[in-house]
Amino acid sequence: MDRTAWQKQPVARTKGTCRDVVIARDTARPGLTRAWGMPAGRALPEKCSLDLPAERHSIRLTAYYGPSARQVRYLDERCPGSVKGAITRSHPCGGALDTAYFTFEEPPLQDAGKDVRKTVRREDGRRPLTSFPTASTARHGCPVG
Repeated sequence: MDRTAWQKQPVARTKGTCRDVVIARDTARPGLTRAWGMPAGRALPEKCSLDLPAERHSIRLTAYYGPSARQVRYLDERCPGSVKGAITRSHPCGGALDTAYFTFEEPPLQDAGKDVRKTVRREDGRRPLTSFPTASTARHGCPVG
């Protein structure tokens, strides 16, 4: 398990696991403010968190490879409600990395016992949902296609 501290950056200057996830025009409408990532290539699971305007509200992107991907997919299939609201994707990598598994989540905020509704529109989530897996699989040497 990677215990590297998360690094905070403005979304315009992301690096590490958040590098190439969003571009300037993607940040305005949802109001992305900061990116929290880790040095890339240090662990099989990769994470990137993008802050939204509301306090403690973010988008979370996670990439799983090899045994981590198999375990998470297995748990998601065995516990159907565990990925409720999450968007998932897979990408074949081959070899020991097997099939990569990606999750895109906007966890609901709790406010006096009521969930704050999600703020990221589907079209605003498309770029990170495509760019994060693309950048991550490139770092791991997975074939593009």
